[in-house]
Amino acid sequence: MILRALATLVLIGLLGLNLAMPGSSAGHRGSENKVRNDITSHLLVGQKLPEFELVDFDGHSVTREDLLGHRVLLTFERSVDW
Repeated sequence: MILRALATLVLIGLLGLNLAMPGSSAGHRGSENKVRNDITSHLLVGQKLPEFELVDFDGHSVTREDLLGHRVLLTFERSVDW
């Protein structure tokens, strides 16, 4: 009985977030066309990677030169669309 009530409260909370997020600044991402227009360049397989600097999980910076001679797989994920 207690677990069922807790599950109901969690579901109501998630529903509330689902309804509130599109109107908040944290949930506003813009239209798909706006997001696509924000991308200024496209890389294709075999093209030279532009200069960049990233920070790894340990706080160390990683540049393109650090990766030369190594195989690298870059994965980009979209944010959640509310």
